[in-house]
Amino acid sequence: MGRKRKNNEDSFYLNDKLGLYIVADGMGGHRAGEVASETVVSSIKDYMEAFHSSPEAHEVKTVEMSPAAAAVNHSIELANRVVFQLSQDQGAYKGMGSTAAVVYLDGGTLVTANVGDSRIYLVRKNSIEQLTHDHTLLAEQLRKNPKWDPSMSSIPMKHILVRAVGIQETVEPEVYEVQPLPGDLILMCSDGLTDMLSDEEMLEILQNGGELDELCEKLIAEANDRGGVDNITAVVILLQEEEKGFLKKLLRSR
Repeated sequence: MGRKRKNNEDSFYLNDKLGLYIVADGMGGHRAGEVASETVVSSIKDYMEAFHSSPEAHEVKTVEMSPAAAAVNHSIELANRVVFQLSQDQGAYKGMGSTAAVVYLDGGTLVTANVGDSRIYLVRKNSIEQLTHDHTLLAEQLRKNPKWDPSMSSIPMKHILVRAVGIQETVEPEVYEVQPLPGDLILMCSDGLTDMLSDEEMLEILQNGGELDELCEKLIAEANDRGGVDNITAVVILLQEEEKGFLKKLLRSR
């Protein structure tokens, strides 16, 4: 929950059997943010469950990406249509939206996708790498001009999203495929965590070891100790090698 917010606009879904993990951070007045993030999670979950149980769907080829990556991409596009339509149909939900961060393990390949500023990190040995791009005004400006000094701006740009699920009629997720290694940690989180802790500080906590539940609790506790100004969601996934040599089973916590 964090320390300041009275409601929780974050939603998440964890399914080790499917290898599917989702984090969403909603926005909007009253309960709209909660509705948006819950709708994103349920829409993506339903689509990916159908994909996972359909051998035919795994045979559909696209030029740009694998069938699994295309399915994740389509699941977010579907979630966007559902949230957008809800916001159009019901006045109380007008303008609502959500971030989306999705991890899906398909055989030995890890598919990651995001919209907004919820992040996915890969922790391998002594390094931490952000696998997603923030879709914020600040990140957009820094990509265009890496030498630009954000402190010179009169506008707080860090939390202004330039891309979110449900705000526009269409959305373009960023989808990547990663080859994981045994022992890799995947960290998924909302900005309630990354606003309070740097990448290096999160790496230090994760490297100190402990059960996955403990790692999540330490990350959230540290963020709350520093103010906990927003809702905080953290998911840590440990990839382990099975006897048959495939990276399938995941352990996770929140």
